[in-house]
Amino acid sequence: MEKKIGRPKTFNSELDATILAAHLSNGLRRRHVLAATGWSDWQYQSAKDYLSKIPAVDTVVDEIKPEPVKAEKTKPVRLTNIPVIKADLEVGKVHRFIVTAAQDDTPKFEGFWTSLSTYARALSASLITCGLTYQKGIFEDHAVATATYDNDITDYLITERIQLTPDLLIVCDANVLPTTANPLAGWQTANRGGHVIVPSTRIALESIPRMQDDDPRFAISTGCCTLPSYTPRAAGRKALFHHSYGALLIEIDVDGEVFFHQLIPDDNGAFQHLDRIVDGEKITVGNRVKAITWGDVHHDQLDPVIAMASWGYCTAQKEVVSTQSIAHYLDAEYEFVHDTLDFRRRNHHGLHDPHERARINAAPNSNVEDEVRDAARFVNAISHNGCRTVVVESNHDAALNKWLKNPEGMFDAENAYYWHLLNSVWHREIRAQNCDFNPVHEALRLAGLGDHIDFVGSGESFTILDIEHGLHGDIGVSGSRGTPQQFRRFGRRTSTGHTHSPSIADGAFVAGLAAKLRQGYNKGPTRWAHAHIVLNPNGKRAMLLMHADGRFQAMGDVCQREVDNTAAHQLVAA
Repeated sequence: MEKKIGRPKTFNSELDATILAAHLSNGLRRRHVLAATGWSDWQYQSAKDYLSKIPAVDTVVDEIKPEPVKAEKTKPVRLTNIPVIKADLEVGKVHRFIVTAAQDDTPKFEGFWTSLSTYARALSASLITCGLTYQKGIFEDHAVATATYDNDITDYLITERIQLTPDLLIVCDANVLPTTANPLAGWQTANRGGHVIVPSTRIALESIPRMQDDDPRFAISTGCCTLPSYTPRAAGRKALFHHSYGALLIEIDVDGEVFFHQLIPDDNGAFQHLDRIVDGEKITVGNRVKAITWGDVHHDQLDPVIAMASWGYCTAQKEVVSTQSIAHYLDAEYEFVHDTLDFRRRNHHGLHDPHERARINAAPNSNVEDEVRDAARFVNAISHNGCRTVVVESNHDAALNKWLKNPEGMFDAENAYYWHLLNSVWHREIRAQNCDFNPVHEALRLAGLGDHIDFVGSGESFTILDIEHGLHGDIGVSGSRGTPQQFRRFGRRTSTGHTHSPSIADGAFVAGLAAKLRQGYNKGPTRWAHAHIVLNPNGKRAMLLMHADGRFQAMGDVCQREVDNTAAHQLVAA
């Protein structure tokens, strides 16, 4: 058997080092030295190590060519402070601004830009574009101010934050990546509880938490005016689907109160704002909207001011007494009513609370049948010709079902008759094997709900322009508790209610309240606000945010025009 040659026990290190030095000085590399000497790798390395310890030998020890010195990396820009432009707007005057976002090195949406420019001129509004940078070199500073934009956009580009009012901050320097899933994340407190506007390629809205005595404040992203431009990676492909053209109209009334309106275009760049359609350089007025999803009603707790502003409905007289309302102004083809009943009179949450029961019994009326009758009359009252009214069964409506299932209802002297009546009807339908029977709908129908009123049971569907309007928002996927985040991942766009906190996240819109913001059981900080959802005929939606006094837009100059017109008519008549 051949003997394996291993490591030699001894060798002449000094001689090997001298030989290696000679070869290296002639420019030979490792492989050449091994070929010329017949050394093993181990012997070569030993000679090299010995050579490196001899200071007198003047030779090249390292046969590997040195790497070229790399240029020093450019250091990214660091922030030490954030400049803020103070607008110092004239007090006692209405101011309007249209804000949108624009991505660098990307063409603008020509039709939409023309419509925005036209509307800005018509409203005497200042047009503001905020830059976004995307996919620049890794060592660049991503500075919005030094990026390249369309020439028209550059004329209106502002790169610093703008404090329009103490209560309103536009974060023009936010530079949110177009692929960011939630553009509002982390910005809600940027204005210390005040309104925050964030430029983004997505449209989002959140109510900022506040104390209950404070007015609602919102964080809102703008949408953009530039065409989609994303890298062909997963994040880019997802963001492309959610790319949203849009702009935000900001109105500051004479008292400083702020109102917001989303301007979202169709494929041609035309958009509708309230009853106005702006299409290129043309503006028409008196246009209907497709649908309104009213904020949750809770008729027993209906806010008198919001009811009058929304429908012209007087809560004292329990009828519509005025046509000066949102319902008559926008003249929707459909309207959706959520949480028609409040059902606090016998709600299961307070049924075994002695103090809550005492409070209810001390109220002027704790009769369940009367509450159902009043709610049915309310829906009849706000329904009008040309508008299809739809009642969406909600969790407060469905509390009636839980009450009917509770045997304690038979011992409730004031409501026992009504409890037995509805249960007898329910059992009759069970015997008839009527699977479509709905106790809430039947109760409203017995109370006088008009036959022309549509009713959508819990979890059922009612779509308009591919948007789901039949869900209240209380029931989620597979019977779980519904949340806006669930509907954000839903395969269909939705307009819901339930949370009382208006929000927009991708295709999920959530309305606020039409009822009172203080309902007794809600304590501590809140996000509740008065808000309705408007669906325009182009399939685009907008949130109609309302002030406690019933305003949903700046009225200072509108009222002044009405005064001027009245004075002019009086002068002509004289």
